[in-house]
Amino acid sequence: MGRVRVLPDKLANQIAAGEVVERPVSALKELVENALDAHATSIKVTVDAGGKRRIRVEDDGVGMDREDCLMALERHATSKLNRSEDLFSIKTLGFRGEALPSIASVSRLTLESRQKEAEHGHRVTVHGSKIKDLKEIQKMPGTTVTVDQLFFNMPARRKFMRKTETELSWIVNLMTTYSFAHTDKFFSLTHNGKTLFRVTPVKTLKERIYQHYGKPFVDDLLPFQREFGPFKLHGLLSKPHVRKTSRNFQYLFVNGRLVRDKVLNHAIYDAYREFGETRHYPIIFLFLECPSDEVDVNVHPAKTEIKFIHPNDVHDHVRDTLKAVLVQIPQTTPWKTTARPEFNQRLSPAEHSTSSQEQEPQVQTRFNFSRTGQSQDPGVVYQKSESTPYSRFIREHGQVFETETQNKPVIPPDQPSQETVHEESPRVLAQYNDSFILAQEPGALLLIDQHVAHERILYDQVLESYTSGQLESQMLLIPQTFELTRAQSIRLEESMDFVRSFGFDIDRFDSQTYVVREVPAIVSGGQEAEMVVELIEKALGNRGETKVEAMIQHLAATRACKAAVKINMRLSLEKMQHLVDQLWKSKTPLFCPHGRPIVLRFTDEEIEKNFLRR
Repeated sequence: MGRVRVLPDKLANQIAAGEVVERPVSALKELVENALDAHATSIKVTVDAGGKRRIRVEDDGVGMDREDCLMALERHATSKLNRSEDLFSIKTLGFRGEALPSIASVSRLTLESRQKEAEHGHRVTVHGSKIKDLKEIQKMPGTTVTVDQLFFNMPARRKFMRKTETELSWIVNLMTTYSFAHTDKFFSLTHNGKTLFRVTPVKTLKERIYQHYGKPFVDDLLPFQREFGPFKLHGLLSKPHVRKTSRNFQYLFVNGRLVRDKVLNHAIYDAYREFGETRHYPIIFLFLECPSDEVDVNVHPAKTEIKFIHPNDVHDHVRDTLKAVLVQIPQTTPWKTTARPEFNQRLSPAEHSTSSQEQEPQVQTRFNFSRTGQSQDPGVVYQKSESTPYSRFIREHGQVFETETQNKPVIPPDQPSQETVHEESPRVLAQYNDSFILAQEPGALLLIDQHVAHERILYDQVLESYTSGQLESQMLLIPQTFELTRAQSIRLEESMDFVRSFGFDIDRFDSQTYVVREVPAIVSGGQEAEMVVELIEKALGNRGETKVEAMIQHLAATRACKAAVKINMRLSLEKMQHLVDQLWKSKTPLFCPHGRPIVLRFTDEEIEKNFLRR
């Protein structure tokens, strides 16, 4: 007997569920999309235990009769496709016919539905793909799907689910996102019997955003709109100075479908990159409408990945549209930059992942060696020791190096420092462009980014204070209040003990308002409320997990923003030398905590070769 055989339907459905139903929010996404495809005007979602115990979606859509209720639970059964040609002109959110049977195969599912013209509806109860009950019921027109005990028959999958608060935060984000795409519908979300939000139909996107985030958030948004060929682009984007630490506030929709797409991400990045630093992300609500045959949505069962037929055209038009809005903002002009990388990976329809790699640092060929400040002490002898951390790093990892941040005052008084200078520290020569330190060590010329070097030093100091238990708190003279989104509030409550371990004293004031009374002493000095909000986005926003490293990076970066050393700031030779001395004490002197190089090193041999002396 042959060894190759057709898999049983139950096993095939469970395999499909592995791609479609990763966690509670994945199941909810499929059910909400089904409700939207059914032309529902009201979608009510109820979850218990972050969706791990129960997910219930109730809509007022067209409903189903008895036959359709049973057929909907069959694999690859759908009302949205009839012919193979239909696959290339999909206008609905769902079309595979996999979601409902996949969910039913890994849960205890109840499907209730009634058509508007029918006298009664039907209820189908399914446990792990097995139909347990089918009967007539009385209910309002529409469909209600209840998913209990997700992964009850797959213990291994249950282990991968996160804390209740984490799963719930993803559910809140999903429901909030779909409410932006469908402003003409009613949405509500209830968790453990408590209503988290309910938004009524509105006429405009701004009104919907106001319902979720309030007026100050809306005031920082600007509209954009453009048509190019068969494409229609519209939405809202933030002013250049309004940035977030993650892409959580970037909402991208193509033909009403929530998507993740590298072409659109890079177009947004490219539009903003000339208006400020690029480590943070602008807020954007982007809606792109195009003919169905211009985009392929059949890339992955989750249906969030897409491929444009002409990705480069889409990219350039989106970028130019956004940039045209940004340049019209008063007192906003593009930064002068070196030749920027183009979207030069001319993508085929089958491969449109973009590359946004940064260019290699370019060596400046003209330097201003005018010395600032007082002359250097001629009695100090600088020798290179192969035993230093810097020397070991150069031997092991090459020429370009980075550093990390501490918190002790890096900038000494204007008078010469009495601190003993390490022999291994390079000798500072001058400052270039009020931003970079030129220094010399035996056999090499160094170019040091003064701001990033300071950030490395501060990072090291925050880390040392935390690990030694010496991270002190500073009480605020006047406590500050701040508001969070629902998802942010859930993340903060989940991680409150962790946040307090770093010296914060935060309490809930009402449902989404908090008050901060103490902050770590190293970052006190104003705008503490804004700092806490950014902390929640960055340090606590990493897939719902809290990481010590992320928190320390945030505190160090905050301290660095308040510190004296920045780009475009003239420093005396003594201050620059002190900065370099502190940097050379770092255990990781080559890169900043974010991975950027701190020092560029040009050997004598490289310089002489460039001048054709070798």
